[in-house]
Amino acid sequence: MNKLELLSPAGDLQIFKAVVDAGADAVYFGGDLFGARAYAKNFTIEEASEAIKYAHLHGVKAYLTVNTLLKNLEIEGRLYEYLKAYVENGIDAFIVQDFGVFNFIRSFFPDTHVHVSTQCSLCTGYGAKFFENLGAKRIVTAREISIREIEAIHKECPDIEIESFIHGALCVCYSGQCLMSSILGGRSGNRGRCAQPCRLPYEAYDENGKHLNKKGNYILSPKDFCTIKHLPEMIEAGVMSFKIEGRMKQLNYATGVVSVYRKYLDEYLYKGPKNYNVLEEDIQRLLDFGNRSGFTDLYLNKHNGPEMITFEAPSHTKTEGKGVSINTRSKIKVDCRVRAVLGEKFEITFTDKNDNKSISVGNVIEAASKKPTTREDIEKAVSGLGNTIFEMDKLIIDCDNNIFLPVSVIKNSRREAIDKLSAILAGDTIVPKVNDFVPVEFLGNTCVKPTTFVTVSNKEQLEAITAFDCIDRIGVPYSLFEDAINSFDGEVYIYLPTVLREEYISKLTIDDRAAGVIAASYDELGWLSSIGYDYKKIIIDHRLYTFSNRSINSFSALKYSMNCIPYELSIKELKHRDNSHSQMIIYSRIPMMVTANCTVKNTIGCQKKNDRITIVDRKNENMIVQCNCDNCYNVIYNSKKYIAFDMKKELLNLGIKEFRLDFTVEDYKETKEFLRLYVDSFTKNQPFDFKGDYTKGHLRRGVE
Repeated sequence: MNKLELLSPAGDLQIFKAVVDAGADAVYFGGDLFGARAYAKNFTIEEASEAIKYAHLHGVKAYLTVNTLLKNLEIEGRLYEYLKAYVENGIDAFIVQDFGVFNFIRSFFPDTHVHVSTQCSLCTGYGAKFFENLGAKRIVTAREISIREIEAIHKECPDIEIESFIHGALCVCYSGQCLMSSILGGRSGNRGRCAQPCRLPYEAYDENGKHLNKKGNYILSPKDFCTIKHLPEMIEAGVMSFKIEGRMKQLNYATGVVSVYRKYLDEYLYKGPKNYNVLEEDIQRLLDFGNRSGFTDLYLNKHNGPEMITFEAPSHTKTEGKGVSINTRSKIKVDCRVRAVLGEKFEITFTDKNDNKSISVGNVIEAASKKPTTREDIEKAVSGLGNTIFEMDKLIIDCDNNIFLPVSVIKNSRREAIDKLSAILAGDTIVPKVNDFVPVEFLGNTCVKPTTFVTVSNKEQLEAITAFDCIDRIGVPYSLFEDAINSFDGEVYIYLPTVLREEYISKLTIDDRAAGVIAASYDELGWLSSIGYDYKKIIIDHRLYTFSNRSINSFSALKYSMNCIPYELSIKELKHRDNSHSQMIIYSRIPMMVTANCTVKNTIGCQKKNDRITIVDRKNENMIVQCNCDNCYNVIYNSKKYIAFDMKKELLNLGIKEFRLDFTVEDYKETKEFLRLYVDSFTKNQPFDFKGDYTKGHLRRGVE
């Protein structure tokens, strides 16, 4: 078993040092760029340098969050120097979401570990193996998966470290799959600026208009996560790093939660699982530090359920300063050996419990002409460690009589040896490899005539598209594949589910008649690799976020031949992106959330019928919640249709290989209507004429 790690967040330098003192084995924090908490205080490089040194002196590791999606100009212009500064200051690992950034670090900073963020929604051993094969040291599991699923990942990938969240706020959406804040308010969760629309009230209605809010209106707001009672099970399942959420939390919360979990991880280590028992008073302490309408541990053993939702206004209740007990980390004990022998060089050696050793060597010792230096003089001068993090344990002095050694020389040698030991513990003597930066060159896009790709979700839509001969290829869920093969003359792709969970892997099959597949997750890429599927027949979906040419090139290097442009890029940014092997969605209902927690089940009950409800926000926007009962998740779609037909001229200049239209909740009539609008705009060159309300997403405004 790997050494267990209690991993704490830190929002500033004071909290960083405090959680180290409170018992954290590692601390994660954000710098002033590219972190998933853009509104946190975050660290300057000077503060980070001090924090990393403080951590390393106490045997604690420091991880930097670089877990947002980056655009071309950010990666090529700022990322290298930013990361290099942290590498040179001894950072232990980077936490990463963006596939291009992942490979950027592996290329230019090969000695620095990469941890794959929970933003990658990893749920299976296939996803873990995908990243392990590319050099990841650790994966952070999706918050939604159970202990049994974690165990399956560990069994599949016993050598990769598994980190899992154990305490703090839960997102209702699979991390990395949320566009709601981005689309509704222009604040992208993938860019660290989430406005938390899930914490707002929503009215819910069934398809007949029946009001469904019997329990309350906060139907997307989960309670806080607390797993303190389940640590032994998680340890046995293979979790080695236990992660507390909360980089925007205050000092009292961070140190208090760390102290409680430190107590119980130690209890497990010293007493074993049979004697593990959590006191109710410690549960209450955790509640007092902060909670959102109580705690939930549901995901550890169940897929979903209403008991994890607040339903009422999710006030983050806390009791300031109530019983925070921190076991401050003791000083580092060192042994000291002094050698002061006539005719030999003066030596002081310090050694810690891990056999880290530092030696200071002085001048040759001469005989005393007047007052000799005594053993007591040496002991007093050497023992002055009060202003350091060290504490003397054993002191051995080998000295002759009648020698002369100025006290100032002894003290200077002591300081030198302590400084050397500090440098060793801080990692200052280790020089990680840094390769020279090589920018990605992009000569620009070439105008081409795109082909047409259409995805459908039901038989009505499939029937509607057969009347249009402009469609070159289609994508369908596996449940529609047989119907599609028999009714459509072109190529048929299988659109794999948005999220792949371990219990549904056995349902995945790829029919040999399929022209290829659309892969929506890293778990699916890993699974496809495991069955030897031809990478050239795989389309990388928009959910895998090829924001930059680094990401595109990273997938291309693995022989994936095509990708789909993400929703959050603007026309201006797409001009810097290589679109020559890309689909671009120009019609859809933007999928804004993908949730394991089933809002349909929580309101009308689970009937396993792919039911649909509508939720209405405070601005009277109507969003459809669609069940996918085949794979047990919900998708929440934007109230407005996303249409880019009136931007034809600009789109054609982007060098896009294929236009894509995604049909999800439309009926037969709507499907035909929008296909006809597409044909009129792109084939017949007619002016775009649509009277309804629609959005162009981020094509004009983009995201920060």
